[in-house]
Amino acid sequence: MNEFLIIIPAFNEEENMEGVISTLKELNSPFDIVVVDDGSTDGTAIKAREFGAKVISHPTNLGYSSAVQTGFKYAEKKNYPYVIFFDGDGQHNPSNIKDMMESIKIENVDVVIGSRFLQQADMKIGFGKRFAINFFQHIIYLTTKKCITDPTSGFKAYKAKVYKKFTNSTEFFYDLPDSNFIIDILLRELTILEIPVNMHDRHNGKSKIHQTGLKPLIYMAQTLLSILIVLIKKKRFLKIGRKLK
Repeated sequence: MNEFLIIIPAFNEEENMEGVISTLKELNSPFDIVVVDDGSTDGTAIKAREFGAKVISHPTNLGYSSAVQTGFKYAEKKNYPYVIFFDGDGQHNPSNIKDMMESIKIENVDVVIGSRFLQQADMKIGFGKRFAINFFQHIIYLTTKKCITDPTSGFKAYKAKVYKKFTNSTEFFYDLPDSNFIIDILLRELTILEIPVNMHDRHNGKSKIHQTGLKPLIYMAQTLLSILIVLIKKKRFLKIGRKLK
């Protein structure tokens, strides 16, 4: 067993599994790979196993949050010192894995976020998504006084002392662990480091989270509700309200 575990949450990503897993394995780096198949109705799990990844399958689609927690629980069971989340749609660049691995091993860093805004990226970002990113940048700063440039990035690395805090269901209650999860981590006085990464448009299929129509608005509403719950649990909501008066 290696000290790093790459966790790939995936739902109906059969078309992308070969490219994602193959390019990761080509790095010949000291990490293991697990694909959390979130109830896919296509051949995601079959493809992942075919190309050498460990696969954990949910019996039905439980959502991204459940896939993240399943990854955390598997890592805890195997006692991995570090985990890295890597998207199953081809958006993340495997060449940045080494930087993530080196950065998370820094003594005073608990979480590393790969940010597409610290350098020029290949990924196209629409107006709605850009608005949501800017909005949650401000919410994170308002609640924690910390600047996070890419709050919706799924390219994250965690030390064991962090992910083990969230394997318990009462601690991990998110529908979409994005900005709300970052705020929760920062309010626990854990440290986050952002590093520059390059991201691409997804190779095949459509995003399950950031879509057109009302989907972005629903995503923002869900995230805001989760942020409110985090602040109430941490007893920070009233303090922020008083500052705004």
